[in-house]
Amino acid sequence: MASSPSGDSAGIGDDITRIRSRRQLHAEIRDAILNEFILSRRLGAGERLPSESELSRLFGASRVTIRAALQSLKDQGYIRIVRGSGSIVLPLPESISSGIDRLSSFDTFAEQSGKEIRTGDLEFTRIDRDDDPLAEVFEPGPVAVVTRTKSVGDRKVALIVDYVPESVLSADLIRRRFDGSVLDLLLADGLAEYSDCTLTPVVATGELRDRLGCEEGSPLLQLSELTRDSVGVVVNRSEAWLSPEAFRFQLRRRRES
Repeated sequence: MASSPSGDSAGIGDDITRIRSRRQLHAEIRDAILNEFILSRRLGAGERLPSESELSRLFGASRVTIRAALQSLKDQGYIRIVRGSGSIVLPLPESISSGIDRLSSFDTFAEQSGKEIRTGDLEFTRIDRDDDPLAEVFEPGPVAVVTRTKSVGDRKVALIVDYVPESVLSADLIRRRFDGSVLDLLLADGLAEYSDCTLTPVVATGELRDRLGCEEGSPLLQLSELTRDSVGVVVNRSEAWLSPEAFRFQLRRRRES
C-alpha cells in the first residue's frame, strides 16, 4: 500500500472521533493516528499517512491542529514529513522510546513504541510516612507502596517502586484498580499535573541485581520522580531502575530567545 488510505477512512469507526480527555486536542489526535495507523501496522514503514486535509475531515479538526499532531509524531521518530509528499511512516523503534518531558507511564511509552510490556513480582504494602525516608516528602500519615518489575519478552527491563499517600489514593483502592501503572491511576482521576524527575546512571548490585536478574555491575538508569497535583502538592514518589538498552528518552533543546 504505497499511497494514503483515504478510501477506507470511514471504516475506522466513530470512536476515533470521540476524543475525551483533559489533554490538548492535538495530543489526542497524535495518539489516535499513532494507534490506528502505525502501531496497528495498518501502514508499514515507507507508506504514507492520509493527507492533512483527509485527517482534518476524519477528526473534525483544523489543519493547524493536524499539523501539530503530525509534528509531534515526527519529533517522536514515528514519521518523516517530506514537503510535497506527505507524512511517511518510519520503522518502529527497537527500544521503548518517548520524550522525557511527557507525563506518561512506562506502560504508555511501551504501547506507543509498539512493545508489549508485562508487570511481574507485584507487591502491595502499607507503611507509615516515618517508616521510610523516601516517604518523608508527604504529610504525616499512612502511605501505599507498590513495587513491581517490568518485562519485555522474557527479560526484566525495569524495577519500579511507587509511594502514594493514602490521603490521595488508599492502598485498597490502588490494589483494586491497579493495571500496571500508579501514574495512570493518578492521571485518570485528574490528580497528577506535572512531575520533577532526575535521571542518574547507576550499576546493578545486591538486591537490585537480584530483582532484575541481571549481572553484577550492569548499567542502569535510575529515574527519581516527584509527581504533583495542580497546586504543587506531591501525590506520588516514584523510583525506577531501567535497562538503558530497553528505554530511550528524548529531550528537545531549543535556542534561547
